[in-house]
Amino acid sequence: MSEYISILQTYMQALGDADYDTIKGLFAKDGKVLSPFLGEMDAGPFFDRLAEASSRNVITPIDIFVSATKKHHATAYFQYDWTVRDGTLISFKVMDLFSFEPDSNKVKYLNLIYDTHPIRSTAGNKYEL
Repeated sequence: MSEYISILQTYMQALGDADYDTIKGLFAKDGKVLSPFLGEMDAGPFFDRLAEASSRNVITPIDIFVSATKKHHATAYFQYDWTVRDGTLISFKVMDLFSFEPDSNKVKYLNLIYDTHPIRSTAGNKYEL
């Protein structure tokens, strides 16, 4: 379980660095992401779309949580200051819930949890081209 902490630290660092190749490398071949804005997508295309929508990411880690029931889950909790391609700064707290493949420590599923209302009401849907 403690190896999940390192994986989530790598994820948050890579997200802050806009290193989407590193992030995609954390996922299983059939890894998925569930996003409040985009729904469920394969991880590769999701992070490609995030890269296209972004001009800068600032990630401030808050905490990492691992499963108390020895499940293959861990959660990254962080402040995301996201500057989108039109220059709009969107700031929000997010909890990214990771599910791992039991035998590989690759991310099988990532569920992004954050309140979209403040984002939509001030900035609209910044994933749309």
